Amino acid sequence: MNRSEISKLVKYGWIFLFAGLVINYLYRMVGHSIPIDKIIIGSDMEGYYQYLVHFFVKDWSTFDQMRWTMPFGEGKTLSAFTCGVAILWSPFFLAAHLISIFFGLDTSGYANMYYGFMLVAGIVYTYIGLVFIYKILRNFFEHKVSLLTTALFFLATNVFYYSVLLGAGMSHVYSFAMIAIYLYFCNQFSKESSLKNLILLGVPFALAVLIRPVNIISGLYLFLYGVNSFASLKERFAYWVKNYWAIISLLIIGLIVFIPQMAYWHYVTGKFLYYSYQDQGFPNWQAPKIGVVLFGKFNGWLLYTPIVLFALSGLFILLWRKQMNSLSVLLILLICIYINGSWWAPTFAAAVGQRAMIDFLPFLAIPLAFFITRIQGMSKPLRIAFGVLILMFIYYNIKFGFSYSSGEWWDSPMNGAKFWRALKF
Repeated sequence: MNRSEISKLVKYGWIFLFAGLVINYLYRMVGHSIPIDKIIIGSDMEGYYQYLVHFFVKDWSTFDQMRWTMPFGEGKTLSAFTCGVAILWSPFFLAAHLISIFFGLDTSGYANMYYGFMLVAGIVYTYIGLVFIYKILRNFFEHKVSLLTTALFFLATNVFYYSVLLGAGMSHVYSFAMIAIYLYFCNQFSKESSLKNLILLGVPFALAVLIRPVNIISGLYLFLYGVNSFASLKERFAYWVKNYWAIISLLIIGLIVFIPQMAYWHYVTGKFLYYSYQDQGFPNWQAPKIGVVLFGKFNGWLLYTPIVLFALSGLFILLWRKQMNSLSVLLILLICIYINGSWWAPTFAAAVGQRAMIDFLPFLAIPLAFFITRIQGMSKPLRIAFGVLILMFIYYNIKFGFSYSSGEWWDSPMNGAKFWRALKF
């Protein structure tokens, strides 16, 4: 990438950030009167955030007394959440902390300056993820198709809510960004199996796993790269046997990235590896709630993110053609859906759409772009019809994000009238 391209990315990044902050202000202060602390305080968000406060502000001896945690043993608490998001937040937290010190503001870590910078972090990492999705697509598609597809991941999926509205404190757009970077460098590694490319794919992959351990299934993309038959599977296995150094290197990268988390687990539990969710788990693993995940009235993936139907159509065509690593993508999605359906709360509680699938959306970039190229080859009436559908999906996604209220949506019975109220002008 030359200096001119970097300059363009930075310029567009500032525009994206400014637009995201304006959208967030309109949502919180004009539409709902929601204070900015709601981006961080409470639920999973505070579970990630408190690592930063205890590391940079409080005494380290209080790590076994964090407040958004579960009891563990006598007089101790254990966070269910891993620290991947906190690591990605740390530069933004430090910037907020230094500004607060310089201007004599509240430096407790729990103040609007800090919350504002966490919002900035969500927008910045979303932009990074979108940039790498675009870079992936440009390897296979023309500029207009790549740009449109990238825009749809922001405008027509719940990435929009979880980046610029009220979800920037959740983990999903950070996984989204790390997996997009990982996929880009997987493609680069396939062209040149160098240690540099391995590190560049290994670090974001390890961070994605540290953000949400279920993201480890993304590793199948690398290990099954190019596999579309039993013969190619044998060839791929032989490749990894021959290049065992790459597997060892990935394990070392993962170990280094996980050091902070293992240190925390050891401090609280005495063990370097620990299942921190304790009693929460996968009680539905023998009868996963697949229907709830895909079509549930609360957060069904295909109901609340219908643009995915286009991407899946593209994926099935690519499967038929045995192209674009479609087999590994399908396998990853199926495992992810099974895991989500097995989780104790397959709706993922007060979420906007099936939020747990945001992490894996980058795998659908190529299938969606491929489907859009198919639309371009259709007759004019069909192109217009699909264009109208896409605009409807964008409106549906943005309007629902702006109208969504967790209290109203979850604390009263679901019915058609309530759903329509969320979408009407």
